[in-house]
Amino acid sequence: MAIIVFDKDSIIKYVPAYGDNRESENPCIVNLKYISYSRVQFYAKLLASRNKGTNDVSKIYEYGQEMQKKQFVENVESISGFFIGDKEITDPAEFYESAPTQLIYEIIKAMEDSQKLSEGQRKNS
Repeated sequence: MAIIVFDKDSIIKYVPAYGDNRESENPCIVNLKYISYSRVQFYAKLLASRNKGTNDVSKIYEYGQEMQKKQFVENVESISGFFIGDKEITDPAEFYESAPTQLIYEIIKAMEDSQKLSEGQRKNS
């Protein structure tokens, strides 16, 4: 069986599984780009250069969090169906700052794994 991955410039409609979202009548949808291994390595190299000469564990952690947010914001185009109270959050940076940790981790994992991304891909109906 052939292995097929997404084009790096394609926007994929991903429906997270978090909180039974995929079973929802109006699910949260994240429009994102697939990140190849080489792109993941790009972010890792940026982080390594930022951490160079740093022995402060709290700074290393802080830089890691900054790089994770950078990756997220650069590769998520938009969000729909995510609310804080009555306000819909559509901006990736605002979503990153307010969404539950496990939801953010799921989305990052999906953007880095074409199989996981396919599992949650929004089907046109």
